[in-house]
Amino acid sequence: MEITNETQIITICPTCSSKELHDVLKRHGNNQLVRCTECGSVHNIASQVRTAPETLSVRIIVSTGEDSAQYSIELPPDHEVYTGDELLVDDPSADEVHLAEVASIESCGARVVSAVAADIDTIWSRAIDKVAVKVAIHNGKKTRSVRLQEYGDREFTVGSIEDISGSRCRIIRIKTRERGFRKYGGNVVRAKDVKRIFAERV
Repeated sequence: MEITNETQIITICPTCSSKELHDVLKRHGNNQLVRCTECGSVHNIASQVRTAPETLSVRIIVSTGEDSAQYSIELPPDHEVYTGDELLVDDPSADEVHLAEVASIESCGARVVSAVAADIDTIWSRAIDKVAVKVAIHNGKKTRSVRLQEYGDREFTVGSIEDISGSRCRIIRIKTRERGFRKYGGNVVRAKDVKRIFAERV
């Protein structure tokens, strides 16, 4: 039986002997009186009781800057987790939800790039809802380092002019966490993927 909406379902018609669209005429408990739209026959069917999928609690470590905290996340046992996945992690103590990126997975005592939830010992992740972005600002022969707190999806563009920590600067290149440098005008990197931004005073 497939539910299409509140008034129609797709189920096997005993007269047509095939799956057909049916109008729901009446509901009583787990039973429904339906009429086949193909042949017009009326018959009763039992509704399928939908149960929530079984889940298990998986330990996840979420790093925010220099700090780390342990939480648990509910996942179906056969759910496969990969490094780079983004997960929502409840923080009941602060009544908040963190968006975290999976950095590595520990399964059966070894670090792996993917595993199903039932085989996971620990998920190691970093918070990416807000992240620390390191910026090196060049001004002649001097370089000043600053650290910004930005939303993970905030975009930085090579060649753009930004007001950074009170200085008007042009971004000249961006070092990413995984793919080396971005140094061509128009290259865009989200804050969560930034290792360091290099900028110059203008």
